Amino acid sequence: MFTWPEIVLLILKIANAIMTQVGDQKQFQAGTDAEIAKISAAILAKTQAGKAIMEKVNAMSDKDVDSGLGDLEPK
Repeated sequence: MFTWPEIVLLILKIANAIMTQVGDQKQFQAGTDAEIAKISAAILAKTQAGKAIMEKVNAMSDKDVDSGLGDLEPK
């Protein structure tokens, strides 16, 4: 049979294991959130760059667009 100090020690070990698991989950979630924020910022930057390019293209005349696209074709 267990003695009272052994029971208390067992309860403390269980509580420590639970707290460690909760801490690990919080750290994992924080890392995941940071990675999501980094990728979202990259997507936003690409979206803003694409929008700027489209504004420039839309400001061009049809003749300028055709000329620009013609320069992209291999010769």
